[in-house]
Amino acid sequence: MSDGTAKAGDTDARPRISAQELLSQLMEHHNAGVPGRTVLLVVALNRSDRLLALAQEPHTLQVLTEVARRVEALLRPGDRYSFVSHDETWVLLCDLPNVSLAELAGSTLRESLMRPILSGRDDQEPTHVTLRPVIGGAWSPGGALAEAHLLVREASDACLRAQRSDDNVLITALDSDMAHVHRGALEREVRSALHGNELDVYFQPQIQLATSKCVAVEALVRWIRPDRPAIPAAQIASVCEERGMMGQLTQYVLNSSLRQISLLRKQGIDVAVSINLSAVTLLDAAFPALVAQALATWGVSPDRLMLELTESAIVQNEAQAIGFMKQLRRQGCMLAIDDFGTGYSSFSYLKQFPLTELKIDQSFVRNITEESADHRIVRALVDLAHTFGMQALAEGVETEATLERLIELGCDRAQGFHYAPALEAHAFVDWFRQREAAATPTPARAEPAFR
Repeated sequence: MSDGTAKAGDTDARPRISAQELLSQLMEHHNAGVPGRTVLLVVALNRSDRLLALAQEPHTLQVLTEVARRVEALLRPGDRYSFVSHDETWVLLCDLPNVSLAELAGSTLRESLMRPILSGRDDQEPTHVTLRPVIGGAWSPGGALAEAHLLVREASDACLRAQRSDDNVLITALDSDMAHVHRGALEREVRSALHGNELDVYFQPQIQLATSKCVAVEALVRWIRPDRPAIPAAQIASVCEERGMMGQLTQYVLNSSLRQISLLRKQGIDVAVSINLSAVTLLDAAFPALVAQALATWGVSPDRLMLELTESAIVQNEAQAIGFMKQLRRQGCMLAIDDFGTGYSSFSYLKQFPLTELKIDQSFVRNITEESADHRIVRALVDLAHTFGMQALAEGVETEATLERLIELGCDRAQGFHYAPALEAHAFVDWFRQREAAATPTPARAEPAFR
Protein backbone atom coordinates (compact mmCIF):
# COMPACT_ATOMS: atom_id res chain seq x y z
CA MET A 1 0.00 0.00 0.00
CA SER A 2 1.22 3.46 -0.76
CA ASP A 3 0.79 6.97 0.57
CA GLY A 4 -1.81 7.71 -2.07
CA THR A 5 0.22 7.91 -5.27
CA ALA A 6 -2.17 5.53 -7.02
CA LYS A 7 -5.06 7.83 -7.88
CA ALA A 8 -8.69 6.81 -7.72
CA GLY A 9 -9.10 7.70 -11.37
CA ASP A 10 -6.04 5.83 -12.63
CA THR A 11 -7.61 3.59 -15.28
CA ASP A 12 -4.32 1.89 -16.10
CA ALA A 13 -4.14 0.44 -12.60
CA ARG A 14 -7.78 -0.80 -12.70
CA PRO A 15 -7.77 -1.18 -8.91
CA ARG A 16 -11.46 -2.06 -8.61
CA ILE A 17 -12.54 -5.34 -10.16
CA SER A 18 -15.26 -7.90 -9.53
CA ALA A 19 -14.81 -10.65 -6.98
CA GLN A 20 -14.73 -13.19 -9.79
CA GLU A 21 -11.96 -11.28 -11.57
CA LEU A 22 -9.97 -11.08 -8.37
CA LEU A 23 -10.23 -14.84 -7.87
CA SER A 24 -9.36 -15.43 -11.52
CA GLN A 25 -6.17 -13.38 -11.14
CA LEU A 26 -5.21 -15.41 -8.10
CA MET A 27 -5.80 -18.67 -9.96
CA GLU A 28 -3.83 -17.45 -12.99
CA HIS A 29 -0.87 -16.52 -10.78
CA HIS A 30 -1.02 -19.90 -9.07
CA ASN A 31 -1.20 -21.87 -12.32
CA ALA A 32 1.64 -19.85 -13.85
CA GLY A 33 3.86 -20.43 -10.82
CA VAL A 34 4.16 -16.69 -10.09
CA PRO A 35 6.15 -16.12 -6.86
CA GLY A 36 4.11 -15.53 -3.75
CA ARG A 37 4.51 -12.78 -1.15
CA THR A 38 0.85 -11.86 -1.69
CA VAL A 39 -1.79 -10.97 0.88
CA LEU A 40 -5.56 -11.12 0.58
CA LEU A 41 -7.40 -8.91 3.06
CA VAL A 42 -11.05 -9.57 3.94
CA VAL A 43 -12.51 -6.32 5.29
CA ALA A 44 -15.78 -6.50 7.23
CA LEU A 45 -16.97 -2.89 7.18
CA ASN A 46 -19.54 -3.21 10.02
CA ARG A 47 -21.38 -0.10 8.92
CA SER A 48 -23.38 1.83 11.47
CA ASP A 49 -26.00 2.81 8.89
CA ARG A 50 -27.53 -0.68 9.05
CA LEU A 51 -28.69 0.17 12.55
CA LEU A 52 -29.40 3.78 11.66
CA ALA A 53 -32.33 2.44 9.66
CA LEU A 54 -34.09 2.64 13.02
CA ALA A 55 -33.55 6.39 12.99
CA GLN A 56 -32.38 7.78 9.65
CA GLU A 57 -30.76 5.67 6.92
CA PRO A 58 -28.15 7.39 4.73
CA HIS A 59 -27.71 6.53 1.07
CA THR A 60 -25.76 3.33 0.63
CA LEU A 61 -24.15 4.46 -2.63
CA GLN A 62 -22.57 7.51 -1.00
CA VAL A 63 -20.97 5.35 1.67
CA LEU A 64 -19.63 2.78 -0.80
CA THR A 65 -18.26 5.52 -3.05
CA GLU A 66 -16.30 7.02 -0.16
CA VAL A 67 -15.06 3.59 0.94
CA ALA A 68 -13.84 2.97 -2.61
CA ARG A 69 -12.07 6.34 -2.69
CA ARG A 70 -10.22 5.64 0.56
CA VAL A 71 -9.21 2.13 -0.47
CA GLU A 72 -7.94 3.29 -3.88
CA ALA A 73 -5.94 6.11 -2.30
CA LEU A 74 -3.87 3.52 -0.42
CA LEU A 75 -3.31 1.02 -3.23
CA ARG A 76 -0.29 0.67 -5.48
CA PRO A 77 -0.74 0.24 -9.25
CA GLY A 78 -0.58 -3.57 -9.05
CA ASP A 79 -3.04 -3.93 -6.17
CA ARG A 80 -6.71 -4.78 -6.62
CA TYR A 81 -9.91 -4.67 -4.57
CA SER A 82 -13.51 -5.80 -4.90
CA PHE A 83 -16.82 -5.22 -3.13
CA VAL A 84 -18.08 -8.70 -2.31
CA SER A 85 -21.21 -7.28 -0.66
CA HIS A 86 -22.39 -3.94 0.70
CA ASP A 87 -20.58 -4.79 3.92
CA GLU A 88 -17.48 -6.73 2.83
CA THR A 89 -14.50 -5.82 0.68
CA TRP A 90 -11.57 -7.91 -0.51
CA VAL A 91 -8.18 -6.29 -1.10
CA LEU A 92 -5.36 -8.06 -2.97
CA LEU A 93 -1.86 -6.73 -2.27
CA CYS A 94 1.05 -8.08 -4.28
CA ASP A 95 4.76 -8.42 -3.56
CA LEU A 96 4.82 -7.76 0.17
CA PRO A 97 8.17 -9.14 1.43
CA ASN A 98 7.04 -10.08 4.95
CA VAL A 99 3.97 -10.54 7.12
CA SER A 100 4.81 -7.43 9.17
CA LEU A 101 4.17 -5.23 6.14
CA ALA A 102 0.89 -7.09 5.57
CA GLU A 103 -0.11 -6.26 9.16
CA LEU A 104 0.91 -2.63 8.65
CA ALA A 105 -1.17 -2.49 5.47
CA GLY A 106 -4.20 -3.87 7.31
CA SER A 107 -3.81 -1.40 10.19
CA THR A 108 -3.33 1.55 7.82
CA LEU A 109 -6.43 0.60 5.85
CA ARG A 110 -8.48 0.22 9.03
CA GLU A 111 -7.44 3.64 10.33
CA SER A 112 -8.44 5.24 7.03
CA LEU A 113 -11.84 3.54 6.98
CA MET A 114 -12.61 4.46 10.60
CA ARG A 115 -12.90 8.17 9.81
CA PRO A 116 -16.62 9.12 9.78
CA ILE A 117 -18.27 9.35 6.37
CA LEU A 118 -20.65 12.23 5.64
CA SER A 119 -23.84 11.02 3.98
CA GLY A 120 -27.40 12.16 3.32
CA ARG A 121 -29.67 13.93 0.86
CA ASP A 122 -29.31 17.62 0.08
CA ASP A 123 -32.68 18.39 1.67
CA GLN A 124 -31.78 16.71 4.97
CA GLU A 125 -29.26 17.23 7.72
CA PRO A 126 -26.05 15.34 6.82
CA THR A 127 -25.42 12.14 8.76
CA HIS A 128 -22.06 10.74 9.79
CA VAL A 129 -21.78 7.04 9.06
CA THR A 130 -19.12 5.31 11.14
CA LEU A 131 -17.36 2.14 10.07
CA ARG A 132 -16.02 -0.40 12.57
CA PRO A 133 -13.81 -2.34 10.16
CA VAL A 134 -12.47 -5.73 11.13
CA ILE A 135 -9.69 -6.99 8.87
CA GLY A 136 -8.43 -10.52 8.44
CA GLY A 137 -5.70 -11.46 6.00
CA ALA A 138 -3.84 -14.42 4.57
CA TRP A 139 -0.23 -13.79 3.53
CA SER A 140 1.46 -16.15 1.11
CA PRO A 141 5.25 -16.06 1.54
CA GLY A 142 7.91 -16.58 -1.13
CA GLY A 143 7.58 -19.59 -3.39
CA ALA A 144 4.46 -20.78 -5.17
CA LEU A 145 1.36 -18.68 -4.56
CA ALA A 146 -1.25 -20.37 -2.39
CA GLU A 147 -4.39 -21.50 -4.19
CA ALA A 148 -7.16 -18.91 -4.41
CA HIS A 149 -9.66 -20.86 -2.31
CA LEU A 150 -7.06 -21.33 0.44
CA LEU A 151 -6.29 -17.61 0.62
CA VAL A 152 -10.00 -16.76 0.77
CA ARG A 153 -10.73 -19.39 3.41
CA GLU A 154 -7.82 -18.40 5.64
CA ALA A 155 -8.44 -14.66 5.25
CA SER A 156 -12.15 -15.08 6.07
CA ASP A 157 -11.31 -17.18 9.12
CA ALA A 158 -8.77 -14.58 10.24
CA CYS A 159 -11.44 -11.89 9.89
CA LEU A 160 -13.75 -13.80 12.24
CA ARG A 161 -10.96 -14.25 14.78
CA ALA A 162 -9.92 -10.59 14.43
CA GLN A 163 -13.22 -9.58 16.03
CA ARG A 164 -11.79 -10.82 19.33
CA SER A 165 -8.39 -9.14 18.96
CA ASP A 166 -7.54 -5.80 20.53
CA ASP A 167 -6.88 -3.95 17.25
CA ASN A 168 -9.33 -5.89 15.04
CA VAL A 169 -6.58 -6.76 12.53
CA LEU A 170 -5.23 -10.30 12.18
CA ILE A 171 -2.98 -11.63 9.43
CA THR A 172 -2.29 -15.36 8.99
CA ALA A 173 0.95 -16.46 7.33
CA LEU A 174 0.43 -19.48 5.08
CA ASP A 175 2.97 -22.26 4.67
CA SER A 176 5.37 -20.51 7.01
CA ASP A 177 7.52 -22.92 8.99
CA MET A 178 8.34 -20.26 11.58
CA ALA A 179 4.65 -19.39 12.07
CA HIS A 180 3.83 -23.08 12.43
CA VAL A 181 6.55 -23.56 15.02
CA HIS A 182 5.43 -20.47 16.96
CA ARG A 183 1.80 -21.57 16.94
CA GLY A 184 2.78 -25.07 18.05
CA ALA A 185 4.92 -23.71 20.89
CA LEU A 186 2.09 -21.44 22.02
CA GLU A 187 -0.31 -24.40 21.98
CA ARG A 188 2.00 -26.39 24.25
CA GLU A 189 2.37 -23.44 26.63
CA VAL A 190 -1.39 -22.84 26.82
CA ARG A 191 -2.04 -26.54 27.37
CA SER A 192 0.56 -26.60 30.15
CA ALA A 193 -0.93 -23.46 31.71
CA LEU A 194 -4.40 -25.04 31.76
CA HIS A 195 -3.12 -28.23 33.37
CA GLY A 196 -1.06 -26.25 35.88
CA ASN A 197 -3.83 -23.74 36.77
CA GLU A 198 -1.54 -20.89 35.70
CA LEU A 199 -4.34 -18.81 34.15
CA ASP A 200 -6.20 -16.18 36.15
CA VAL A 201 -9.76 -14.93 36.04
CA TYR A 202 -10.16 -11.18 36.50
CA PHE A 203 -13.45 -9.38 37.17
CA GLN A 204 -14.66 -6.13 35.60
CA PRO A 205 -17.47 -4.47 37.58
CA GLN A 206 -20.90 -3.89 36.06
CA ILE A 207 -22.93 -1.05 37.53
CA GLN A 208 -26.73 -0.79 37.79
CA LEU A 209 -27.32 2.81 36.72
CA ALA A 210 -30.59 3.17 38.66
CA THR A 211 -28.78 2.63 41.97
CA SER A 212 -25.09 3.22 41.08
CA LYS A 213 -24.36 -0.11 42.74
CA CYS A 214 -22.07 -2.85 41.47
CA VAL A 215 -24.43 -5.79 40.98
CA ALA A 216 -22.36 -8.03 38.67
CA VAL A 217 -18.93 -8.63 37.18
CA GLU A 218 -17.69 -9.92 33.84
CA ALA A 219 -15.14 -12.74 34.10
CA LEU A 220 -12.12 -12.24 31.83
CA VAL A 221 -9.27 -14.70 31.47
CA ARG A 222 -5.72 -13.44 31.97
CA TRP A 223 -2.32 -15.10 31.69
CA ILE A 224 0.27 -13.04 33.50
CA ARG A 225 3.78 -14.47 33.06
CA PRO A 226 6.37 -12.75 35.33
CA ASP A 227 9.33 -13.52 33.09
CA ARG A 228 7.64 -13.04 29.71
CA PRO A 229 5.03 -10.81 28.07
CA ALA A 230 1.39 -11.50 28.90
CA ILE A 231 -0.60 -13.40 26.27
CA PRO A 232 -3.76 -11.55 25.12
CA ALA A 233 -7.04 -13.27 26.01
CA ALA A 234 -8.10 -13.30 22.34
CA GLN A 235 -4.95 -15.22 21.41
CA ILE A 236 -5.52 -17.74 24.20
CA ALA A 237 -9.09 -18.30 22.99
CA SER A 238 -7.96 -18.59 19.38
CA VAL A 239 -5.39 -21.28 20.18
CA CYS A 240 -7.87 -23.18 22.33
CA GLU A 241 -10.49 -23.12 19.57
CA GLU A 242 -8.03 -24.31 16.92
CA ARG A 243 -6.43 -27.07 19.02
CA GLY A 244 -9.48 -28.55 20.75
CA MET A 245 -8.92 -27.00 24.19
CA MET A 246 -11.91 -24.62 24.32
CA GLY A 247 -13.98 -26.98 26.46
CA GLN A 248 -11.20 -27.17 29.02
CA LEU A 249 -10.72 -23.38 29.01
CA THR A 250 -14.46 -22.73 29.40
CA GLN A 251 -14.77 -25.16 32.29
CA TYR A 252 -11.78 -23.56 34.00
CA VAL A 253 -13.26 -20.05 33.69
CA LEU A 254 -16.74 -21.28 34.74
CA ASN A 255 -15.57 -23.08 37.88
CA SER A 256 -13.03 -20.41 38.85
CA SER A 257 -15.67 -17.68 38.48
CA LEU A 258 -18.37 -19.50 40.44
CA ARG A 259 -15.88 -20.39 43.17
CA GLN A 260 -14.96 -16.71 43.54
CA ILE A 261 -18.61 -15.61 43.50
CA SER A 262 -19.29 -18.09 46.30
CA LEU A 263 -16.32 -16.78 48.31
CA LEU A 264 -17.39 -13.16 47.72
CA ARG A 265 -20.88 -13.91 49.03
CA LYS A 266 -19.36 -15.25 52.24
CA GLN A 267 -17.57 -11.90 52.57
CA GLY A 268 -20.86 -10.05 52.23
CA ILE A 269 -20.41 -9.15 48.55
CA ASP A 270 -23.38 -10.46 46.60
CA VAL A 271 -22.70 -10.05 42.88
CA ALA A 272 -23.53 -12.11 39.80
CA VAL A 273 -21.00 -13.13 37.16
CA SER A 274 -21.03 -12.97 33.37
CA ILE A 275 -18.98 -15.46 31.30
CA ASN A 276 -18.19 -15.37 27.58
CA LEU A 277 -18.88 -18.50 25.53
CA SER A 278 -17.22 -19.54 22.28
CA ALA A 279 -19.04 -20.69 19.17
CA VAL A 280 -17.38 -24.06 19.80
CA THR A 281 -19.25 -24.39 23.09
CA LEU A 282 -22.56 -24.31 21.23
CA LEU A 283 -21.63 -27.69 19.74
CA ASP A 284 -21.06 -29.26 23.16
CA ALA A 285 -24.32 -31.00 24.07
CA ALA A 286 -22.97 -31.76 27.55
CA PHE A 287 -22.30 -28.12 28.44
CA PRO A 288 -25.68 -27.31 30.07
CA ALA A 289 -25.23 -30.33 32.38
CA LEU A 290 -21.70 -29.13 33.22
CA VAL A 291 -23.10 -25.72 34.11
CA ALA A 292 -25.71 -27.29 36.41
CA GLN A 293 -23.03 -29.36 38.10
CA ALA A 294 -20.72 -26.37 38.61
CA LEU A 295 -23.55 -24.26 40.07
CA ALA A 296 -24.39 -27.06 42.51
CA THR A 297 -20.75 -27.61 43.44
CA TRP A 298 -20.19 -23.98 44.41
CA GLY A 299 -23.68 -23.33 45.76
CA VAL A 300 -24.47 -20.51 43.35
CA SER A 301 -28.03 -19.81 42.21
CA PRO A 302 -28.48 -20.12 38.40
CA ASP A 303 -29.86 -16.59 38.15
CA ARG A 304 -26.45 -15.31 39.32
CA LEU A 305 -24.81 -16.62 36.13
CA MET A 306 -24.98 -14.76 32.81
CA LEU A 307 -23.68 -16.62 29.75
CA GLU A 308 -22.70 -14.42 26.80
CA LEU A 309 -22.73 -15.35 23.12
CA THR A 310 -21.68 -13.14 20.22
CA GLU A 311 -23.73 -12.63 17.08
CA SER A 312 -21.12 -14.41 14.99
CA ALA A 313 -21.23 -17.46 17.28
CA ILE A 314 -25.01 -17.67 16.94
CA VAL A 315 -24.86 -17.32 13.16
CA GLN A 316 -22.28 -20.09 12.83
CA ASN A 317 -24.47 -22.55 14.76
CA GLU A 318 -27.99 -21.13 14.62
CA ALA A 319 -29.83 -24.47 14.77
CA GLN A 320 -27.82 -25.70 17.76
CA ALA A 321 -28.03 -22.31 19.45
CA ILE A 322 -31.80 -22.39 19.83
CA GLY A 323 -31.96 -25.66 21.79
CA PHE A 324 -28.73 -24.86 23.66
CA MET A 325 -29.98 -21.51 24.93
CA LYS A 326 -33.47 -22.72 25.79
CA GLN A 327 -32.01 -25.52 27.91
CA LEU A 328 -29.81 -23.08 29.82
CA ARG A 329 -32.76 -20.77 30.40
CA ARG A 330 -34.86 -23.68 31.71
CA GLN A 331 -32.09 -24.26 34.23
CA GLY A 332 -32.48 -20.65 35.36
CA CYS A 333 -29.31 -19.14 33.83
CA MET A 334 -29.36 -15.70 32.20
CA LEU A 335 -28.31 -15.19 28.57
CA ALA A 336 -26.77 -12.18 26.82
CA ILE A 337 -25.95 -11.33 23.23
CA ASP A 338 -22.53 -9.67 23.18
CA ASP A 339 -21.22 -6.95 20.85
CA PHE A 340 -24.65 -6.47 19.29
CA GLY A 341 -24.52 -4.16 16.28
CA THR A 342 -20.99 -5.04 15.12
CA GLY A 343 -21.87 -8.19 13.21
CA TYR A 344 -25.06 -9.41 11.57
CA SER A 345 -27.48 -7.38 13.69
CA SER A 346 -30.53 -9.47 12.85
CA PHE A 347 -33.53 -8.62 14.97
CA SER A 348 -34.77 -12.18 14.44
CA TYR A 349 -32.25 -13.32 17.07
CA LEU A 350 -33.93 -11.16 19.66
CA LYS A 351 -37.27 -12.75 18.83
CA GLN A 352 -36.15 -16.39 18.53
CA PHE A 353 -33.73 -16.73 21.41
CA PRO A 354 -34.55 -16.44 25.14
CA LEU A 355 -32.11 -13.59 25.75
CA THR A 356 -32.15 -11.49 28.91
CA GLU A 357 -29.51 -8.88 28.13
CA LEU A 358 -28.24 -6.95 25.11
CA LYS A 359 -24.65 -5.70 25.39
CA ILE A 360 -23.96 -2.57 23.36
CA ASP A 361 -20.47 -2.64 21.88
CA GLN A 362 -17.96 -0.09 23.12
CA SER A 363 -17.32 1.16 19.57
CA PHE A 364 -20.79 2.75 19.65
CA VAL A 365 -20.54 3.94 23.26
CA ARG A 366 -17.10 5.55 23.18
CA ASN A 367 -18.06 8.57 21.04
CA ILE A 368 -21.68 8.90 22.07
CA THR A 369 -21.22 12.50 23.23
CA GLU A 370 -19.45 13.62 20.03
CA GLU A 371 -21.07 11.61 17.25
CA SER A 372 -24.79 12.07 16.65
CA ALA A 373 -24.86 8.78 14.70
CA ASP A 374 -23.53 6.83 17.69
CA HIS A 375 -26.00 8.61 19.95
CA ARG A 376 -28.91 7.52 17.76
CA ILE A 377 -27.60 3.96 17.54
CA VAL A 378 -27.27 3.59 21.31
CA ARG A 379 -30.70 5.12 21.88
CA ALA A 380 -32.21 2.73 19.33
CA LEU A 381 -30.47 -0.28 20.89
CA VAL A 382 -31.59 0.61 24.41
CA ASP A 383 -35.16 0.95 23.16
CA LEU A 384 -34.82 -2.30 21.23
CA ALA A 385 -33.62 -4.18 24.30
CA HIS A 386 -36.52 -2.91 26.36
CA THR A 387 -39.00 -3.77 23.61
CA PHE A 388 -37.88 -7.40 23.81
CA GLY A 389 -37.89 -7.43 27.62
CA MET A 390 -34.11 -7.32 28.00
CA GLN A 391 -31.70 -5.17 29.94
CA ALA A 392 -29.28 -2.97 27.99
CA LEU A 393 -25.65 -2.91 29.11
CA ALA A 394 -23.16 -0.44 27.63
CA GLU A 395 -19.52 -1.49 27.41
CA GLY A 396 -16.50 0.80 27.25
CA VAL A 397 -17.75 3.64 29.47
CA GLU A 398 -14.70 5.82 30.06
CA THR A 399 -15.97 9.29 31.01
CA GLU A 400 -18.57 10.91 33.25
CA ALA A 401 -20.11 12.63 30.21
CA THR A 402 -20.66 9.26 28.53
CA LEU A 403 -22.22 7.89 31.69
CA GLU A 404 -24.62 10.85 31.97
CA ARG A 405 -25.70 10.41 28.36
CA LEU A 406 -26.38 6.70 28.91
CA ILE A 407 -28.52 7.49 31.96
CA GLU A 408 -30.50 10.00 29.86
CA LEU A 409 -31.11 7.30 27.26
CA GLY A 410 -32.43 4.86 29.86
CA CYS A 411 -29.57 2.36 29.69
CA ASP A 412 -29.77 -0.17 32.52
CA ARG A 413 -26.14 -1.01 33.18
CA ALA A 414 -22.61 0.03 32.30
CA GLN A 415 -19.03 -1.16 32.58
CA GLY A 416 -15.71 0.35 31.61
CA PHE A 417 -12.60 2.13 32.80
CA HIS A 418 -14.70 5.00 34.22
CA TYR A 419 -15.53 2.56 37.00
CA ALA A 420 -12.63 0.10 36.92
CA PRO A 421 -10.61 -2.15 34.62
CA ALA A 422 -10.69 -5.92 35.03
CA LEU A 423 -9.39 -6.65 38.54
CA GLU A 424 -7.94 -9.60 40.38
CA ALA A 425 -10.37 -11.07 42.90
CA HIS A 426 -8.66 -9.50 45.94
CA ALA A 427 -8.38 -6.15 44.17
CA PHE A 428 -12.07 -6.29 43.29
CA VAL A 429 -12.91 -6.79 46.98
CA ASP A 430 -10.91 -3.66 47.88
CA TRP A 431 -12.52 -1.69 45.05
CA PHE A 432 -16.02 -2.81 46.09
CA ARG A 433 -15.46 -1.94 49.77
CA GLN A 434 -14.14 1.51 48.89
CA ARG A 435 -17.05 2.20 46.56
CA GLU A 436 -19.61 1.09 49.15
CA ALA A 437 -17.95 3.23 51.83
CA ALA A 438 -17.98 6.31 49.60
CA ALA A 439 -21.55 5.84 48.38
CA THR A 440 -24.23 8.25 49.53
CA PRO A 441 -27.30 6.45 50.95
CA THR A 442 -30.15 6.52 48.45
CA PRO A 443 -33.83 5.62 48.88
CA ALA A 444 -33.89 4.05 45.41
CA ARG A 445 -35.12 0.48 45.43
CA ALA A 446 -32.54 -2.27 44.98
CA GLU A 447 -32.38 -3.73 41.49
CA PRO A 448 -31.78 -7.44 40.77
CA ALA A 449 -28.41 -8.37 39.31
CA PHE A 450 -30.04 -10.06 36.32
CA ARG A 451 -33.67 -10.13 35.44
